[in-house]
Amino acid sequence: MAFHRKAKVQSDSVRSPKQVLELNTLLDDTMRQRILVQITPSPEEIALQQNLISSISDVLRERATKIRQKYSFIEAEGSTGGKQTQLRGAGDVDLFIGLRPKDFADILRQPAAKRDAALSSALDRLVDRWFVPAVKSLDVRDVMKTYSQHPYLSLTMQGVEIDVVACFDIRPADLAAKGPITAVDRTVHHTRYVSEKMNSRAREDARLLKSFVRASHAYGDKSAVGRTGFTGYSLELLVLALGSLDEAIRRLLSLEQDPVDPLDRKADELQKKPAFRDDHLFIIDPTDTERNVASSFSPRAYQWIKRRAARLMELSQGGDREALFQMFIEKPIPVTPLPAWISGHAFSREFISDGTVHYTVLRDKLHRVCGEMIRALETERTGEDRFGKVLAEVLFENTHFCAGFIVENQEIGPSYTRRGPPVSIVEAVDRFKHDHPDAYEKDGYLWLDVARETSSASVALDSLVRSIGIRGLKRSRARTVLSDQVLNVLYRYVMQVEDFPLKERQEFKDAAPSLGD
Repeated sequence: MAFHRKAKVQSDSVRSPKQVLELNTLLDDTMRQRILVQITPSPEEIALQQNLISSISDVLRERATKIRQKYSFIEAEGSTGGKQTQLRGAGDVDLFIGLRPKDFADILRQPAAKRDAALSSALDRLVDRWFVPAVKSLDVRDVMKTYSQHPYLSLTMQGVEIDVVACFDIRPADLAAKGPITAVDRTVHHTRYVSEKMNSRAREDARLLKSFVRASHAYGDKSAVGRTGFTGYSLELLVLALGSLDEAIRRLLSLEQDPVDPLDRKADELQKKPAFRDDHLFIIDPTDTERNVASSFSPRAYQWIKRRAARLMELSQGGDREALFQMFIEKPIPVTPLPAWISGHAFSREFISDGTVHYTVLRDKLHRVCGEMIRALETERTGEDRFGKVLAEVLFENTHFCAGFIVENQEIGPSYTRRGPPVSIVEAVDRFKHDHPDAYEKDGYLWLDVARETSSASVALDSLVRSIGIRGLKRSRARTVLSDQVLNVLYRYVMQVEDFPLKERQEFKDAAPSLGD
């Protein structure tokens, strides 16, 4: 569905009662208001955010004048900026400093291989020379130069987490034609697009949709289900493109087959584009129609959201009203011990960051390492089955990271049988027998009984953790609440949406209806 076809509905400041009634099928007015009261920031919370934005912007401008630093703008982006779609208690501030590309012309004309390193060095100096001295006059804590693609400043002020980020001020036409200089250059345009299109009703719908996804623990780069969940911008686009919360929720059920695209392209047409070939969902950026906002969303996160959306629609049709309300209210991931029948199949390993590497880098590396460990646990080096099917997930909080695993078989035999070459291939048979004198013939092949290093999944996991290091992350022997949470994510959420032999157990089938609520 095209964005422009909904433009009139989006821009109307007031809908008629009939229009509201037609759209308001999932939540009646009473339920809608009950949820909004819980998730909408208070006027005092919004005022605090605005005061912090103003205070930090002022000292940045003063410092820029003192050091004669040129810039285009200083403004808050994202939900606490012009969009004003933030949720109660989740109002982190992203303060962006717009730099002028012409002031970095010498760097930007360098070959790509050299340009990125030179740009990172320049922005690193900018943080040290401008951002850090500017905030020293304020009552701030946890001031730290942080690294993602490029360095930026993170801090806490009056309990609010704030990032001060440099970007480049790029005109929309240049952004569409040439792309961004840094990964965050589009953010300003996203904020402006959403701010211009949203009215008060759409902001409510965006808050409701965001709260639903956050309550599903599948939101953004801190998603507990899958590496990356739905971002705030993607959910705002669903509301704007489809015109209401109801239609956005419904589209979540069919998003794999039914893209959200300003140009109305079909999924098979989009997948023919090289940049989109591996994408499984499409929410096309209206500020750059060659970019898929959903390209990084994990299939696991989507399948879980899809399942929750179906449950939401079921509850809205006369089900348990309290359960319907709770679908929108974020609660901590359960820490309940897993049932005895599966607890022996579940393992967790915890890690601590030393603060030198950005959490998104550590998250991605830990997910990649978990993928390697899954392959090593599922199959022997020569391809034979090992511990059966394995599920894994990563959870993190501040500097603590945890990898969780559920394995099909917690204990296996002390040896396995490896198949060698067919006996008809004489040269290969001779080599195999030379390397393995104990090989024997059976059913037209050579075979070899191989002793395993361990028959315990837990011991094998420890061996893998020791062999695979991640810079900036070290193993922690302490068991924290993260271990209980990550195992609950696997048991309560992941097992419901992915094929896994243990879900065929009657114990799981009996428990499944209540696990995800």
